[in-house]
Amino acid sequence: MISHQIHSIFKSRGVFQCGFCPFPDVLPLLDVRSRSRIPENAKTVIFALFPYYIGPLPHRNLSRYAVPDDYHNIVGQILHSCCQALTDCFPTEQFIYFVDNSPIREVHGAYLSGLGWMGKNGMLINPVFGSYVFIGEIVTTLLIPCSPQPLGGCLGCGLCLQQCPTGALKTTGLIESLCRSAITQKKGELSDWEMEQVQKGGLVWGCDICNDVCPMNRHVLPSNLPQFYENFDSRVTMENLPVLRKRKAFCYRSRSVMERNLKLTEYLS
Repeated sequence: MISHQIHSIFKSRGVFQCGFCPFPDVLPLLDVRSRSRIPENAKTVIFALFPYYIGPLPHRNLSRYAVPDDYHNIVGQILHSCCQALTDCFPTEQFIYFVDNSPIREVHGAYLSGLGWMGKNGMLINPVFGSYVFIGEIVTTLLIPCSPQPLGGCLGCGLCLQQCPTGALKTTGLIESLCRSAITQKKGELSDWEMEQVQKGGLVWGCDICNDVCPMNRHVLPSNLPQFYENFDSRVTMENLPVLRKRKAFCYRSRSVMERNLKLTEYLS
């Protein structure tokens, strides 16, 4: 079967969580530049999960997802390899991969593919790796049979909403201007309140509270992908910042943003 061939290709590259969704089910697309890369006769989307949890790391000052090297490169390399293998198997079809800069609503699509359920914090929750996963996808002209198995759902405990320190998480969605993670990524000067949030959070990049308090994340398996353990760095300092900026997920922001955040949290070092 086609689906078995595809699963084998992903498994041979260490990716054990992948599923399929009819392309029409992920419409409408997001209005982003990358939508121009979607094949004209797209029929199916292959979704894959890349777990990044590599341990407690109690003294980190980075969000968990930013501790390994830039996931865009790690996930992109794996998906590129998968696309090459898929093209070898189905040479008349197109396979276009996306990492993060996708026109597809990734959490919703992965949910439709049977890879997890949608948490109240807006994250996908996988039964094996929890919400500590990156989502990547391949849009293809290949028609793949799609019959995802229904999974259980979010416990509905509301801890992510209750524990959000700024009230950014609402039942209606995220208020980005209140989100500590968004604030650490904000360019330019911060307001007094925003500076206070960076200081209280203690992270120079991101905020993991809504993930860490989720009961579904208490017994997750660590990542099986060796790429996430290579060159990981749990703390950024003024000294190692120039080197880390070249290979971490925060590299798209200017050095001044990270230096600002480091100064705000230096009393925690």
